Amino acid sequence: MNFEINVDTSGIDRMLSDIPAAIERAKTQALKDIGADVVSRTQMAFRHPQVRPEPWEPRKPTYIVKVNKKTGEKTKKLDDHPLLIKSGALRQSIGWKLQGSDTVVIGTDRKYARYHQTGTKNMPARPVFPVKDGNLTPRVERKVKGIVDKAFADAL
Repeated sequence: MNFEINVDTSGIDRMLSDIPAAIERAKTQALKDIGADVVSRTQMAFRHPQVRPEPWEPRKPTYIVKVNKKTGEKTKKLDDHPLLIKSGALRQSIGWKLQGSDTVVIGTDRKYARYHQTGTKNMPARPVFPVKDGNLTPRVERKVKGIVDKAFADAL
């Protein structure tokens, strides 16, 4: 005696064929979410010390001298704008872009950002990007891992 059992796997086959596209969508979404999150944290670091990769050295007192054109009288005023926020151009220039299918690039086109991040012989480092010694800070690394885990769990 023989009998046959036929299993309709067309639904499973269809599901399996959708997995590569779902993984690509999850990867792209994760990269976008990582870019947005890291940019947001970087912009917050300008005003919120607890978000910075390391504490900033305080500013040395500097003064702005203005000369009255009519009288020639000079007035001296303490330059007390927050560090790195004189115009806001650096903070506003920070952004992200996808590069290829598996990389998100976070940065700025402002050439002087590097000097603020790493310091110079005449200026202390005042980093805003969540990178220290070439690695993401532990807090941001955990956040990135969480974003990736969630994106793939949602996809599958």
